[in-house]
Amino acid sequence: MNKLTIKAYAKLNLYLDITGRRSDGYHELKTVMQSADLYDLLTFELAPGTGIELTTDRSDLPVNADNLVCKGILAALSFGGAGHSGLDCKIKVRLEKHIPSQAGMGGGSADCAAAIIAMNQLFHLGLDESELMQVGKMCGADVPFCIKGGTALCEGIGDRLTPLTLPEGIWFAVSKPTDAVSTPEAYKLFDLCGKPGAGSYDDFESALSSGDISGLGGQLYNAFTAVCAPESVRNEIERLRSAGALGAEMTGSGSAVFGIFDSKDAAERAAGASPLPFSGTFRPIGSGTEIVR
Repeated sequence: MNKLTIKAYAKLNLYLDITGRRSDGYHELKTVMQSADLYDLLTFELAPGTGIELTTDRSDLPVNADNLVCKGILAALSFGGAGHSGLDCKIKVRLEKHIPSQAGMGGGSADCAAAIIAMNQLFHLGLDESELMQVGKMCGADVPFCIKGGTALCEGIGDRLTPLTLPEGIWFAVSKPTDAVSTPEAYKLFDLCGKPGAGSYDDFESALSSGDISGLGGQLYNAFTAVCAPESVRNEIERLRSAGALGAEMTGSGSAVFGIFDSKDAAERAAGASPLPFSGTFRPIGSGTEIVR
């Protein structure tokens, strides 16, 4: 096998609290991440030559070592013992983007996860899921979740995962304002403002475990919303609630917003009424990536 295509799925933060800051500057998190069936499509091919050749349909994305796809490739090969400098082939990657950038939906992390999994397959590295997640941690805090996917409580810097079960019947309406939110700036603002209030993880977990979709919608929480969400984000949260969402919140540090619905029709009506350039209806799924061929 010298060619592989992988779907890299987006994530949503159903609950996101910042619980502290470590001595190394990283923030401690308590967040529940959920994979959704919006995906980037990546094709990896081994070809004559050397090095990594990355192409994409987005002119604003880097195609060099600054792209997390390249970082994931190098990390996987180094961890797996193959070593990049000694490869006698070129790794060609075609990245087709569908997950919006600067949205808090983990697009870059998902692409990195796909690259790690692709190298494990193409070079027969033999890494199990735990080892793949170790490689992911080398590349970024969200990458281990994007490798595992599904529903999980993520703690530490986001790399300690506990699987959870989402109630059946949930649909998401997701939309993204044109405003961009810088993740480093969001953390700086949080540090300046302090915790502006708190959600209740116990109540969130209780609704989750009981299968109460309406209760779960009422317990969505994001510590970033109060400190850095632009007005366009706040307006879209309120629009989704007015459109019948059982709950609505920003994901990650933004600027994408999602609403929870208990029917596909209701979610589609809410997404279809969005005035924003990106909007859609998505289902929760149980994996972070999918090999399609």
